[in-house]
Amino acid sequence: MFRRAICLTLFCLICSIPAAAEDGAIQWYKDLRQAISAARQSNKPMMIEFWADWCTPCKVMETEVYTDPRVASGLIQKMVSVRIHFDLQKDLVRQYNIEAITNIVFTDSWGTELVRHRGIIEADDLAAVIDALPANVSEFNRLDGILHEDKNNFAALQGMASRLRDAGFYQSSNDFFRKAANRNEAKKDASARESILLGMGLNFLDLRDGKQAVQIFERCLKEFPKSENRQRFMQELDRARQFQTEL
Repeated sequence: MFRRAICLTLFCLICSIPAAAEDGAIQWYKDLRQAISAARQSNKPMMIEFWADWCTPCKVMETEVYTDPRVASGLIQKMVSVRIHFDLQKDLVRQYNIEAITNIVFTDSWGTELVRHRGIIEADDLAAVIDALPANVSEFNRLDGILHEDKNNFAALQGMASRLRDAGFYQSSNDFFRKAANRNEAKKDASARESILLGMGLNFLDLRDGKQAVQIFERCLKEFPKSENRQRFMQELDRARQFQTEL
């Protein structure tokens, strides 16, 4: 019994250690906390893959995508790679709202989502995504660190939303804009609320979500009728309506 307990303990320890990488092979973490620790030390982003043994698309990714030299090199040099088992790590599946696999979530060093992709992604496309992602996410980490201490910090919420938008992570940017918009600071400060809504509207335009963009810019015109940005609101509203007609 004692020997069995020791073996079980050793097995758990081995599973938590990143798989030893051969030359040119990707080093996968199985424990997200350890991956976060490694990522924060280097200010690297993380790529979290949700997978399972029975998942056919996951096997395709393993044999045809991650073996591509460009993909492997990019992950090794720029990112901390993590594999989360869809069946065995349900807490993280729920945390990241994963409904199907294979599913890849790119995050900052704290594990906060930047962008995600569901399903198989070709090696050329994944290599391009990795290349486009910042190799150093220290500014995201700085703001995220503040939010881990105080999730309602208004300045950090605004800052994170703006930095994400500047980097092209429009969906994640809007997640933080929404949180900022719900704070009392935004409700009491018309200028701050206007800036937040403008950012959200522009994000929806970049996502080509005309319906949501129309709602935002109509709201801006209603709430801020005398704003110096009124002409811009009208122009962006026309763009949003144009997106709707193209659908």
